Amino acid sequence: MGALLAVALASSGVRAQADEPIKIGFAIAQSGWMANYDVGPFQAAVLKIEEINKAGGLLGRQIQYSVIDTKTDQTLAGTAGSQLLDWGADMLVVPTDYDYGAAAALAAQNAGKIAISPGAGDPKMGVQGVGPYVFTAHTAAQTQGIVMAEYAKKVMGLKTAYALEDVSIEYSKSGCAGYKAGWQNVGGTLVGSDTFKNDEPSIAAQITRLKSASPAPDVIFLCSYTPGGGSAVRQIRAAGIDTPIVSLTGMTDNYWLGAVPGLKDFYIPAIMSLYGDDPRPEIGKFLAAYKARWKEEPTSSFAVLGYSTIEQWAYAVEKAKTTDSQAVLAVMNQYKDQPFTVGLTSYTDQLHIQINRPQLIMKVENGSFHAVEMYRNEFMPDMKLLFRSGQ
Repeated sequence: MGALLAVALASSGVRAQADEPIKIGFAIAQSGWMANYDVGPFQAAVLKIEEINKAGGLLGRQIQYSVIDTKTDQTLAGTAGSQLLDWGADMLVVPTDYDYGAAAALAAQNAGKIAISPGAGDPKMGVQGVGPYVFTAHTAAQTQGIVMAEYAKKVMGLKTAYALEDVSIEYSKSGCAGYKAGWQNVGGTLVGSDTFKNDEPSIAAQITRLKSASPAPDVIFLCSYTPGGGSAVRQIRAAGIDTPIVSLTGMTDNYWLGAVPGLKDFYIPAIMSLYGDDPRPEIGKFLAAYKARWKEEPTSSFAVLGYSTIEQWAYAVEKAKTTDSQAVLAVMNQYKDQPFTVGLTSYTDQLHIQINRPQLIMKVENGSFHAVEMYRNEFMPDMKLLFRSGQ
């Protein structure tokens, strides 16, 4: 009788565990300037969670989520992450930037839980930085720079360049490092470079030096992100400089273009197009589902990264047949061109960021970004470039 009771109690315990929800915590910015990058991915992640739950759940269990606003405050990110882990989160989603998300990711790392940033572009959001349980679903800023360097030289036929580097965060500095390495690799000539910070109201001195570059550059590489990047573009064009500008994914989407009326010859490597011209049918399907759920289009193309953050973790959980972080980690480290909605995804046990995902080249015309074509970099950043020791 005692043995039968023990078996019954054990069976009951297994059923109770199976009935418990899987928990995902979001330590993200819902206010402040980072909300421009975090809210869209959060809503897209919720869409994917709801799709999974409607289809029967993950491992037969429903997914429950909780969100804490980091308020674009680096000091609050770690606290938010810790609170969500105390709540019982099986996985954390952290802000879309290394500087603003590292503390939350570190809380997960220390707890032995997987953390994924939908949009951090700095490889330190991973094995070699925060730790082996941390991933980013985005493409390395270095690769974004390489893609635009190759595109400017091989497709646009440009030969001389000037780099204007925003040194306010690691993302923009990493993008410029990639651009310079990629530009050198394709045989381009760098005729000058300068720096500024995202919150500087004026870059008049930098523009004066840019205009005095000899020879005059065929292209300007702007390593920046909004809002300061938009201000820099406005000032460059207001100074009468109509040289083509290539930039990073942090300058994506139309919301800032009103500050630069008539802008043209401006190019970026985009995650997706919000404007009905993305060549990939899976993106069209995602956008339709997002609009049906939220009754509006996403305001940021970073949104799809949130959707694929849940996709890639849930896929690994299903393969591992458990939410145990070590088992899930082993699956994710084997991804090789795994086809998720955002694009081909690869990880290794040494690198938890994308360095060779095809990018959508977009350009500004008639007050809007427009898709041009997909482009995949040939030159691959090595570990020295990705982690820029001493820089």
